[in-house]
Amino acid sequence: MKKLLMSLSLVLLAALIVFSGCAKKKETEMAKIRFGTLPVLQSLDVYVAMEMGYFNEEGLKVDVINFNTAAEKDIAITARQIDGYFGDLFTPIVIEGNGVDISVVATNYDTKAKRHMFGVLAKPNSPYKDISDLKSVPVAISSNSVIHYVTESLLNEGGIKGQNLATMESKNIGLRMQMLMSGQVEAATLPEPLVTAAVKGGATKLADDAGIDASQTVFIFTEEFCKKHPKSVNAFLRAIEKAHKIINTEPESVRQIMVSYVRLPEPMKAKYPVPTFPALHLPDEGMVQEVVEWLKGVEALKRDLEYSELVNGSFLR
Repeated sequence: MKKLLMSLSLVLLAALIVFSGCAKKKETEMAKIRFGTLPVLQSLDVYVAMEMGYFNEEGLKVDVINFNTAAEKDIAITARQIDGYFGDLFTPIVIEGNGVDISVVATNYDTKAKRHMFGVLAKPNSPYKDISDLKSVPVAISSNSVIHYVTESLLNEGGIKGQNLATMESKNIGLRMQMLMSGQVEAATLPEPLVTAAVKGGATKLADDAGIDASQTVFIFTEEFCKKHPKSVNAFLRAIEKAHKIINTEPESVRQIMVSYVRLPEPMKAKYPVPTFPALHLPDEGMVQEVVEWLKGVEALKRDLEYSELVNGSFLR
């Protein structure tokens, strides 16, 4: 009997050791991340983390998947073809409102008093010299987006509201710039570096979004991925912080990465300034609620959403 009990005890002890080892392995093992991005300046940190090996240093396997348009990227995360992505603050709110649970885990880029992301421009040889001149003049934009919000905000600041505020739909950014520069549209809102390129080509910048907090870009993961693989999300953000450090302290060392992955007009590749990045932080609660209300106002969002439904601050602690 004693021998039987001893044998059973040894079996149980061995099982505990095995299960303990499995649990430990499960806790420390990193998940592969399928991460969607766009070839724009604000996503430079993702490309730097990939090319400089910072994801590997954190024990991560990250497949960085490039999309040509934000719409393609949004469709991919809705269909669970990717685990996370880089984007503006507006589309993840709409996605959450449509029943796909996501989490904004950090702001990776934002505007400053002297730094802008978007500008409202008048066509070359235009009579318009100030944003206030665009009364009843259609501005080419992508509706229900950050560009729509920025355009409306800047026109409002210029005293243009209500029926005097006019916009026209132009989803494709490249086509929008072509239409502006050829005079097919009177005005358009574009992102950098196209703002700089358009000005060099003769367009007039009437206003920009410097200081408008809603222009920030953020990192988003599906809620399912966050719950299953929190350590992987933590590691992803640590790698991004390493990318920010080298971008900010040695900008020329990452120029070739910027030129390789970011869409820059050919003449600007050698001299366009490498952008600086802030410390990762969470979007302001008041700003998120303002965006929610704006999206409801343009009928892109059908219900109220709380900050806690959208933003998960646990990964930056």
